[in-house]
Amino acid sequence: MINALKFSLTISLIFLLISCSEESDEQPLVEKSLRIEVEMEGSVDQYLVQFGINSLYKGQSGFVRPVIVQPNDLEWTQNIEQANTFNLSTTGTFAQLIVESEEPVHTVNFVFNVVHAGDIPDNNFEDLTATITVYGDNAEVHTYQYTARPVGEVSIPLSETIRF
Repeated sequence: MINALKFSLTISLIFLLISCSEESDEQPLVEKSLRIEVEMEGSVDQYLVQFGINSLYKGQSGFVRPVIVQPNDLEWTQNIEQANTFNLSTTGTFAQLIVESEEPVHTVNFVFNVVHAGDIPDNNFEDLTATITVYGDNAEVHTYQYTARPVGEVSIPLSETIRF
């Protein structure tokens, strides 16, 4: 009985030493001011632009609100604050979209998609292309290229999650 107790105590002590000496694999949460810039080219006015942003987090579980900076007269078409989800769905009457976080964040997820909304394209029609650049504290973090699918084909959204 005493040998079993000594054995249990020894195993517990070894386990405690090993668990205390291991370094955590988790990276610390780094929070940065977020800016996403979407630059579009082509026949923008013939597309429905869809941009969604969610999972904009600070701290352990704090939500941060995104703000549409440009065009300055544009507002979110759907806003579900309890789910930290903001969506924009509008005709492409602008060539640049800029969204910023109200506060520094450590994680963000965004979705970008366009759908041809016009009639049968004429000879001057150009497929929409976009460059989406993500900045953290005004430093470029990621750049993504997006090309709209040909008219009549199903669109494929770009969806990315970034953790600073």
